[in-house]
Amino acid sequence: MNSPQVSSIALDCTLRKHFPRDLPYKTRNLPPRSPDFPNQPSSSSLPSTIAMSSTKDVDNFVMRENPATSLDLPTFNQYYLSVSPLESRSPPATFSADRSSSPASDTRRPSNCLSYDSEISGRGLLDDTASSGLLRTSTSTRRLGLIGTVPTFFVLLISFGFPTLIVAWTLKHQDDDPESGGRGIAAAIRNGSFVLNEGKRSTRFDQHVSLRVLMFSALASHLISVTSALLMTVVAYRAAAQWLSSSETCTLSNPTPLQYGLLCRTLGSSNIMSFLKSLQYVLRGSSRRASLPPMFKEALRAATVIYIFTHTVGVVDIWLHGTTFSTAAMRPGPFTEPAAFGVDFNSTLCPNPHSKKAKLPCLCSRDGWAFNNTDVIRTGYSTSFNQSDSAFHVITLANERDTAIVIPGYNSNYREKTFIANTFAARAQCKSINNLCDRVPEGTGTYTGNCSNIGYPTIPYILPDDQGIADYVFGFVNGSMAGQAEGIPDFPKGKWLTPNPTSLVLQLRWSLHLNPDLVINQGESAVDLFPTPWVTLYATCELAYYNATVKYHPVSDSWELLNSTLSSPDLTSIIWAPLIYQHATTQITGSVIGIAMNSNSQEGVMAALNQNLGRNALSQVAGAFQPVPALEVYLMHPVVLGLYPAAPLLFLIGLLYLYSALTLSFFVASCTANYRSIVIPPEMTGKEKERERSALDLVQTYLTDPVPIVSESFPALDGKDPQRSVADDALDMVYDGGGSRERLRIGLLAGQARFGLWRRTGRESFAL
Repeated sequence: MNSPQVSSIALDCTLRKHFPRDLPYKTRNLPPRSPDFPNQPSSSSLPSTIAMSSTKDVDNFVMRENPATSLDLPTFNQYYLSVSPLESRSPPATFSADRSSSPASDTRRPSNCLSYDSEISGRGLLDDTASSGLLRTSTSTRRLGLIGTVPTFFVLLISFGFPTLIVAWTLKHQDDDPESGGRGIAAAIRNGSFVLNEGKRSTRFDQHVSLRVLMFSALASHLISVTSALLMTVVAYRAAAQWLSSSETCTLSNPTPLQYGLLCRTLGSSNIMSFLKSLQYVLRGSSRRASLPPMFKEALRAATVIYIFTHTVGVVDIWLHGTTFSTAAMRPGPFTEPAAFGVDFNSTLCPNPHSKKAKLPCLCSRDGWAFNNTDVIRTGYSTSFNQSDSAFHVITLANERDTAIVIPGYNSNYREKTFIANTFAARAQCKSINNLCDRVPEGTGTYTGNCSNIGYPTIPYILPDDQGIADYVFGFVNGSMAGQAEGIPDFPKGKWLTPNPTSLVLQLRWSLHLNPDLVINQGESAVDLFPTPWVTLYATCELAYYNATVKYHPVSDSWELLNSTLSSPDLTSIIWAPLIYQHATTQITGSVIGIAMNSNSQEGVMAALNQNLGRNALSQVAGAFQPVPALEVYLMHPVVLGLYPAAPLLFLIGLLYLYSALTLSFFVASCTANYRSIVIPPEMTGKEKERERSALDLVQTYLTDPVPIVSESFPALDGKDPQRSVADDALDMVYDGGGSRERLRIGLLAGQARFGLWRRTGRESFAL
């Protein structure tokens, strides 16, 4: 030959068709071309189908098509990649995968191994000075192009974008109510869950919301499984770079045909069956498989990591869905209307309550308390009896030592709002003295005789003219007693200013015709059952009045005492007066009768007395109060709270961020590859200028798509296979004619020993 010929060898989709393992290293005569076998190679008419891989002698032949052709090929085990220009009379060269003629045990580079080095370029085979109309390599180098950047960007968009979206959404919508444990990741870890305010969405018939973090999680889990295939294409760039590098030396670093097939399945599909098949091959003993090249090991490790990551994300997503739940709650919103939910003393009733010259406290007279203001009296009784239309109500806070507070009436429409308000509070501490005073025997029992021994010589108080004992609430100031006749005026002149807490003595009596044995242990009882039929209770009490600040919680319909300070003696002297005028005595007696007759415990009776004394002390004076504006008023509205366990949510976010870091590392590793591009002449493109195609992109296509292998196995007869071999799209790498000769048949061809795919040639017959 006048000029050297260099061949590119085709990769068969079955990987055995063109690469038999045990053929003798020699050639035989080629059969003559026959009209019945138009695809059969001929040394003169189709030089592109059979070519030599040596520039000096014809020692290796490679067949592109028609396995019926009788050729004895050498044993080939390792693939290399090349661009093979032919002599000018032949069609242009194609970009393909080749294997060297060196034995598997020889790690040296054989003389016929094609590369991009200076030796080949110097011979004029691959450099820019090659014959026009042929594919050639450019002297310039290129890095990973847009085709590798797009899948990386999409994978990063999913793996980095979704966890960032979840974190941002979670922190923005995290419920800031103190009952939810506070805001921030640290607070969620302490509480064990993220509490998110999901808001509300109203329809005509119901209210519903979407748990958006679960939606984001499900989308991320699904898209991550989809992006695993895209990430494998990025891994394929790294494998392509390694293969191009190893192809320059043609050592055992190149894959065998079987290893190439497994790589193509693993990198191209990334499904579990491809992964398991590759793993099965790796687990074979060294005697049953060839040594594994580094590119195969690295690609399989990457596929394993990607597979574990994608499926772990799915499992964590199921964990998150299985443990997340929602609950209804009330949350505050702005409220701009007037809100008079506080309580204050009506100063118009007492223009000068602190006058030192006053003979009696404000609203007090010898005729009675608020004698000339019936509205004050009426409001006090309606509050005491808890009437629904009362302007105020009085409740007892059990968790605040039975402190009574004044709250707005039910008509105030405060229940859907949360607020802080000023009000009044009272707390009583009573002690039974029945068994502390001198005892007088009576029949089988005893009763209270005189309490001088404990400092109350006027107790029991007996009505004038020995009319007996009646119900009384007595006030004591500096040893002076009031309440037995006219109320506050019973105090010595000018001695009515009471300290706070105030001192009271209660003498309560009622008549019940019951067996004295009703109270079993009379010594521990808070009442006297003698003389019959009277039941008598004696107790000393300290009653404190407070200026208080309370907060209302509409969700639990409860009140919280924020702080309290003792009221001034001047105000206390005014608001305790109804008790001394006996306005609440009947109500107090009636409220403790049932408990006193059913309990042997002094503590139980005194606890009930504390509650009722404090409540009635404020109820009777409620007529002297007025509503005032509350503070920090918010309108409550129903919302749905999503409770996301912190462990699965943070685990999911961490996995997605690690997946994005893994993607970025694969991309950076691929970007470090720097290989020449393939120059496509104008004769192939049909344009005026040459076009370049990245060799790295082409090899990546060979590793992820079986279509290029099909093009090698079934070339077309139109002479355009060279330009198809460097097409931008794998779909354009194969001639897709519609004739019957372009259709494939599968089975056992008559006269052949191999089962496989066959293209129609005219006379063949099938045994299967």
